[in-house]
Amino acid sequence: LEVLEPGCGAGRHTFAVAKHFPNSTFTAFDIDAEQIEKNKIKCLELGLKNVTFLVADFCAMPQEWNGRFDYLMIYDCMHDLPHPAQAMAGLKRVLKDDGLVTMMDINTTSHMPTQVKDPMSAVEYNISLHHCMSVSLASGGVGLGSCWGVELAVSMLQDAGWAEDEIRVTKEEMHAIFVLTKGK
Repeated sequence: LEVLEPGCGAGRHTFAVAKHFPNSTFTAFDIDAEQIEKNKIKCLELGLKNVTFLVADFCAMPQEWNGRFDYLMIYDCMHDLPHPAQAMAGLKRVLKDDGLVTMMDINTTSHMPTQVKDPMSAVEYNISLHHCMSVSLASGGVGLGSCWGVELAVSMLQDAGWAEDEIRVTKEEMHAIFVLTKGK
């Protein structure tokens, strides 16, 4: 399989999965050039020959990646992006016709009066406001933040071209896992 991890940060998910699937190839990218260099060094230290780390923009993935990847794994970064709608459309574009996307994000509701009943909401909104929204807004983005909510995420995926029957959501205590299947 050919696997892509956009917004890989320190690469811990890519490293973990690549070790277990040595016959698959992994491409992982982030906009943080310094972190990507650290990931390349760690990749050499771990002896992983099936991983490539790149500096790239999740909101503007290269056209040559169209239809290339079997599996995309996204961990807790969509809400930090300056332009998540562009990234969501890009997911479908770079995915093979029979490919699969898993996108893990924070399990919140877009309905604030319901969300604030959760005892953890004060912490979640604090992180959302002081980190996640700031990251997006500093890049000229929309500033969704981690409390954007599952409902808004699904709506944005649909606006980006994902059909209702291509989107499945599983909710856990802290995370929502979106499973996207192209054309299924």
